[in-house]
Amino acid sequence: MKIKEYIGSIIANERYGVCYEPIIELKNMEIFAYEALSRFKYGNTIISPCEFFKSIHQNIELFFYVETVLKKFQLHHQPLGKKLFLNLDPDVAISDHHVAFWIDFFQNTNNIVVEIIENSDEENAQDVENFMDWMNEYEISYAYDDFAKPNSIYFTSLLCRADVIKLDIDVLKRIKQHPAYIEVMKGVVNYAKISSKKTILEGIENNNDLKIAQEMGVDYIQGYLFKEKFINIWKNDENSCK
Repeated sequence: MKIKEYIGSIIANERYGVCYEPIIELKNMEIFAYEALSRFKYGNTIISPCEFFKSIHQNIELFFYVETVLKKFQLHHQPLGKKLFLNLDPDVAISDHHVAFWIDFFQNTNNIVVEIIENSDEENAQDVENFMDWMNEYEISYAYDDFAKPNSIYFTSLLCRADVIKLDIDVLKRIKQHPAYIEVMKGVVNYAKISSKKTILEGIENNNDLKIAQEMGVDYIQGYLFKEKFINIWKNDENSCK
């Protein structure tokens, strides 16, 4: 399926949804927050979010419009009383009118953390810096998403400035392949603690992963081990949570 051909139909016919994935506080195993993850379908076919966003990335105005629609929907259904992590690509927050929209949007929200999606390269590193500048100026909390993801650019500035560091699922894979790698991640977690930052380990799928998270000393965890707590809502079926 050529997703690009169906994007207009998916948005126009409101064939999108959200999965609220719980972020669990490790010390008490209670839900601390949720991450809002976009979902799409065409007919009866579920569309990969990665492929969907990849197909619109070159058309920034379309990308921006789609993100405004999705973020409004995600915020509207925010689980009551819980902090919400929203993913945002710096590419839709570069031009002045885009930035103005997001400033207004986030300043009128409560309990929001913006996850800076790590799909950047050296060419747009300055865009990420500018992205952080205006979020700091308007006191909007943000997280470094997918830290230690394979083939990603390491942003020292983002690591230093973010309020939260989200450790990519690949961290668990590397520790299982090379057990000594856990000492590297302990160093990152320790840096976060003495810098008054929080850490989240993604990709927790079983009790062995849970034990690794406990040994690392992260603050929060998330993953399919907690799939029974996921909340799924589709725009064209807003009264149903599956």
